[in-house]
Amino acid sequence: MRHTLPLAFAALLASALAGGGALAENPKDFAQFKATGACPKCDLKRSDLKSLSFEKANLERAMLRDIDGKALQLRFANMTKGDLRRADLETADLRGANLSQANLAGADLEKAALVEANLTEANLSEADMEKADLTNANLSRAVMVSVLAKRAIFKGADLTKADMTRIRLERSDMTGANMQRAVLANADLERTDFTGADMQGAQFRGGRLTRAVFVDAKLQGADFEDALIRLANFSGADLTEATGLDQEMLSSACGDARTVLPSSYTIPACVR
Repeated sequence: MRHTLPLAFAALLASALAGGGALAENPKDFAQFKATGACPKCDLKRSDLKSLSFEKANLERAMLRDIDGKALQLRFANMTKGDLRRADLETADLRGANLSQANLAGADLEKAALVEANLTEANLSEADMEKADLTNANLSRAVMVSVLAKRAIFKGADLTKADMTRIRLERSDMTGANMQRAVLANADLERTDFTGADMQGAQFRGGRLTRAVFVDAKLQGADFEDALIRLANFSGADLTEATGLDQEMLSSACGDARTVLPSSYTIPACVR
């Protein structure tokens, strides 16, 4: 029995083949995705996907390494376990996308929209997430080692047990985030806003927390060994059973009458 391709798909395939490697290394998979938005397990590495737009696309387990996906719009896409290493996703719209267990190591996500995206157990090591919006995203148990995320928005995000070792979060918005048992060793958190965040059991060892805002944060059992907390604001924060702190460190920070400190330590009042 003879099988025929849909006309739209056949036309796109012919176009991709004619264009050679300029569009993709695998023209057939590229044409299928461009025609249907569904291409699970497809090989789209190094493809030019700039500015394409699909809602609820299916790219589960797809090979998307080194793609040019600048301004790509894949709202609510299924990209579970996809390989997006070094993908260029600057300004991409990935709101509501499922990227759980995806490999985004070294990806460019600058100014990307990842609001309410699922990045559970995703690998984001060395990714550029500067000014990205991850409001209410799920990053629980994600690997975010050496990520650049200056001025990013993680408002209300779930970062439970995330490995954020050496992350750069200067001036980022972490308000209301759940960061229980997150690892932020040697992280740069200068002027980062953690107002209302739940950071119980978090690790800040060797971190730079200068002028960070921990107003009303839950910091019970957090580890501040060798951290720099100069001019950090702990007003209303609960530091019960926090470790690694000493009076000299706390004297360089500030709080208020609501601040709960371990042992018999004191903290200067913040001056507005």
